Amino acid sequence: MGESYKNILVAVDGSDQSEKAFQEAIKIAKRNDAALHVLSVIEEMGNYFGELTMSMGTLMEDLRTREEEEMKERESKALEQGVSQVFTYVMYGYPKTLIADFTESKEPIDLIVIGRTGLNGFERLMVGSTTSYVVNHTKANVLVVNNVV
Repeated sequence: MGESYKNILVAVDGSDQSEKAFQEAIKIAKRNDAALHVLSVIEEMGNYFGELTMSMGTLMEDLRTREEEEMKERESKALEQGVSQVFTYVMYGYPKTLIADFTESKEPIDLIVIGRTGLNGFERLMVGSTTSYVVNHTKANVLVVNNVV
């Protein structure tokens, strides 16, 4: 019999790939009666913009508010499809490290579900740098969801 997972993390960024990963994570969580942890990372812009920093702060808060609304929708969707426990997280930082080293859940994550590539156009040409980093740096098993049929 295959591995039984109890805590599944899925990373979402609004791309088609991440939505496919989200749907796959729902199926696996339901099949394993596992908790589903849905993570969205708003990448930090750093202090590269000088005088624009104040308006960037407002933009970042707007992004967070919008993403929190989308996470509520994802939570509802997962619950409607039969997942018993859903936790959502919107965090600021660097996606690859926050996904690979995710520590927000009470119990360790034993499966990470991630799309092959994200929103970055260059990354669509190959396995994305975030996905590659996660595969090579996490202790959890990783399922890479491919968009190619």
